[in-house]
Amino acid sequence: MNLTYDERIAQQIATYAETINMHDLPDVFHVWSDSYLRPALEEVFGTSSIDEAYAFGYLDAKVKGRGRILSIGSGDGEVEIRVAKALLKHGITDFTIVCSDVSPILIERNKAAVQRDGLEQYFEPVVSDLNKIDIPGRFDMIMANHSLHHIQELEYLFDYSFERLTENGVFITNDMIGRNGHMRWPEAKVFVDLIWPLLSDTQKIHTQLRRFNEKFIDHDCSLGGDDFEGIRAQDILPLILQRFMPHKFICSGGIIDLFVDRGFGHGFDRGNESDMALIHLIAGINDVLLDAGVITPTWTMASFTKNDRGQKYYRTRTAELAVRKADPSWLRYHKF
Repeated sequence: MNLTYDERIAQQIATYAETINMHDLPDVFHVWSDSYLRPALEEVFGTSSIDEAYAFGYLDAKVKGRGRILSIGSGDGEVEIRVAKALLKHGITDFTIVCSDVSPILIERNKAAVQRDGLEQYFEPVVSDLNKIDIPGRFDMIMANHSLHHIQELEYLFDYSFERLTENGVFITNDMIGRNGHMRWPEAKVFVDLIWPLLSDTQKIHTQLRRFNEKFIDHDCSLGGDDFEGIRAQDILPLILQRFMPHKFICSGGIIDLFVDRGFGHGFDRGNESDMALIHLIAGINDVLLDAGVITPTWTMASFTKNDRGQKYYRTRTAELAVRKADPSWLRYHKF
């Protein structure tokens, strides 16, 4: 059944109303992120913490006076509260975080959490449809934490963000930038199919879909009313780069994220030596292929500015090279 836009919005609100913690990840994800994402974060952003990376983005905005931060798709405000605490830890007290989300249920949870932590003076929660966002005023930093891949009207959102960002402002995001619906690009799927026979039956079970995959099934998360999941993920980075200049950029994924994320990641036991050896093998292959430009990434933590301040990036992985241009020619000459 094809749902209307309003029906899908209602479904999204209902889905997250039942979710107490939207940020749960399998243990194996943290094994991978600590070994492969943390070094990149530390080198480019000067911290191993995503929350502190956002806080440092605010410092990069060179704010004078009381600054304003807009969070696009803040959900229950858990991340934004941690960002506020990181700013306070660094002695920054003159800021307001405007938390925007389509769900009034999550905005109410945000308000309750802010009040519980005694942070009311730093927060302004607002209900807003992010596809039609029109929150007034200017912002020194606009952040989007895993929200852009739920948004259809990206052109409108990025135009709005460019217009409302101050001249020294920073647009910063932690999000998925792979193929729409979080599917694999053909050049990445070649390697997933080669790896699949190495998995145990337990590791072939997609936890969220409750489905056993004898062969890898490339599920399109954007179909079937899955709350706009990955609806235009592949357009995020190209559209940002049409408007902004990359300032700090790290990226990863393409293959490994499939095995450590919420779908299949729960099938790997971090206490099992063989399981972890396989994860490190896949992660190593992923990094080699990314550095060689054979595959493009599915995840980024990146900040962007209106003016060119130079780009700091990890290894060979610039923002421009992370954009997939076209099907690689070598795929046409191989039969798998």
